[in-house]
Amino acid sequence: MTRETENTVLLLVGVSMIMITVSGTFTRYVKPGLLPWLIVSAVLLIGLALVVIIGDMRRGGPRADHGTDDHGHVHSHRTGIVWLLVVPVLVLIFVTPPALRPSAAAPSVTSVSNDVLKRAFPPLPPGPAPDVSLPEVLMREAHDTTGSLTNRTITVTGFVLNEAQGADLGRIVIICCAADAQLARIHLRGPAADGVAGLPDNTWLRVEGKVIPAARQPHSAAIPTLQATAVTRIDAPANPYDYPH
Repeated sequence: MTRETENTVLLLVGVSMIMITVSGTFTRYVKPGLLPWLIVSAVLLIGLALVVIIGDMRRGGPRADHGTDDHGHVHSHRTGIVWLLVVPVLVLIFVTPPALRPSAAAPSVTSVSNDVLKRAFPPLPPGPAPDVSLPEVLMREAHDTTGSLTNRTITVTGFVLNEAQGADLGRIVIICCAADAQLARIHLRGPAADGVAGLPDNTWLRVEGKVIPAARQPHSAAIPTLQATAVTRIDAPANPYDYPH
């Protein structure tokens, strides 16, 4: 690989990181909390590339990558194929990947429910039906020693997952990046949930209701039930992922 190719790829990677950061599409790859590190990394990559490019220009251009054959003749290595490295970088800049589908995520964020993880959670936000993220509902139900969800009406947002036993409310959770995505889900039951089963998968809903704990299973995650009192169909959010605290 020639120095020109190395510098170009380095510069393009930095520029692509800046572009996906400015456009907000970086949330399709990593959680928002990593935004400062993305910016720092992009600036460093662009800075390094520019320093080398400017240095080469001041020296009259980069040193050519030459070799000699068996007869002592000087020749240049063919490096055209190396430019294929630029293709995925350009794809990253101009192509926005679709959001992960439930089938692409690990089964559940509640697979660990050992008593050793039980702790006191902070009180729920005030109000008659405070918004609580789906992964937080599962974590509180599995590990909260204060029973903060007991007899409390809450509002949960997610998408429809149709199952043989009825509809579930789901949300894809990202711990760090898209590679570790997990599927959080809760059963939807009650009179207000009767019409949910007829909706297509991935239909987004805001659901008010009370959480009914699930019986603990020895070898599988227990999925609680949200006894729905009100269901509202909504548009899919710009960022469909959720991020546990």
